[in-house]
Amino acid sequence: MLSALFEIHWFAVAAATIASFIMGGLYFMVLVPRQYLYVTGRENLPKEQQAVSGPIFMVGPLVCSLITIIANAYLIQALGLSTATDAAMLGLIVGVGFLVPMTFNIAINPLFPRPIQYGLLNTPYFLVSNIVACILLALIPF
Repeated sequence: MLSALFEIHWFAVAAATIASFIMGGLYFMVLVPRQYLYVTGRENLPKEQQAVSGPIFMVGPLVCSLITIIANAYLIQALGLSTATDAAMLGLIVGVGFLVPMTFNIAINPLFPRPIQYGLLNTPYFLVSNIVACILLALIPF
């Protein structure tokens, strides 16, 4: 099973990571920025305190996506998945079985004033981006 690690399509991993990063930017910065401020309890702060800046807010999600996508690529290789349908099903299983519960688990924290809403707002991104990433992993050749 370790041999699957050496059969990962690294170009597909890079493409899926970039796609996930772009989808995250569009989702959180274009589609739901006001809702995100609300679920994180920052909606009434002055504008300069609402904005997040610094490299961790760009590099952190990129690295986390990369790690998740490498794990998906490994599973795709180890399980011998080669169709978009099979990869999408894996993306759905990993999304519903791991990413969505972890999103809610992280939100159940005293620092999140609206944990259920936070989980519900973040779930679509993690689920859809994971499914898309898995499809890309299955379809993009070396």
